[in-house]
Amino acid sequence: MQILLAVALALASAVCYSASAVLQHREVADHQSGGLHLVARLVRRRGWWTAIAASCVGALLHLAALGSGALLLVQPLGVTALVFALVIHARMTRTTPDRPTLLGAACIVFGLPAALSAIPRHSASVSPVLGYWVVAAAVAALAVVLATGAITIRHRLPRAAPVLYAVAAALCFGFTSGTAKAVWLGHTAPTVIGAGLLAAAAGVVLTQHAYRDGGLGAPLATLTLVDPLAAGMVAVLALGEPISTTPLHLVIGLAGVLATAVGVVLLSPRSVIAPHATAARAALAGPEAARSAA
Repeated sequence: MQILLAVALALASAVCYSASAVLQHREVADHQSGGLHLVARLVRRRGWWTAIAASCVGALLHLAALGSGALLLVQPLGVTALVFALVIHARMTRTTPDRPTLLGAACIVFGLPAALSAIPRHSASVSPVLGYWVVAAAVAALAVVLATGAITIRHRLPRAAPVLYAVAAALCFGFTSGTAKAVWLGHTAPTVIGAGLLAAAAGVVLTQHAYRDGGLGAPLATLTLVDPLAAGMVAVLALGEPISTTPLHLVIGLAGVLATAVGVVLLSPRSVIAPHATAARAALAGPEAARSAA
């Protein structure tokens, strides 16, 4: 019964995250501004706050799922968020995903659990490889480099820029998850909690830029892949959790990463969102938006 409860909570969390992703994409799709100007425009939109609320509910359900079941049971179920996002977006815009999009989603749904299988199972902890603040500094530096690279190549390589934004956001979210686990382990210093909250805020900002430039598919797929891997690296490097290095786990994990990469490539040019997404959004917004545009 407890396992079934964990599965139900994890799936409910995935639904909330996918709904949030679709709403965030819808809110940023028509904006070309960036940085704080983009955030300033979004915070005045009710739909964006609805998306943030859905993410918060998803986070609470995810924590409840982890309390009811093992991480290895709950975490892979998060990949279903991509499938739920496809369904929710199709219903909202009254469109049907094409075959390559469905194939890309299938690659990710089957590839991600295999990739996550390389994450270590429960076992005795070892001495941390690096300190918490060393890992925090490395994550911050890498996120800045990725975001700067995305800004630099946005016009020359429009498909690569949103993936870089999404990787940077996933690193921030993964670090936040690692920080949450550190707090559970008793590291409740205000500076540690502040670092986790700051990373979460940076992840939200970077995610908006990823959805603005890359649609929903590739950024969401990248977030889904890199977030748990980043959290696992924080756990290994800063919290002393051992990593599995058996040949079987490494082979399965590599195969999962390759399958997921294929899925990202398939989704990236199509971005799940059809070319007529702007028109669909205007239809959803109703006559008031049409009059404003006129």
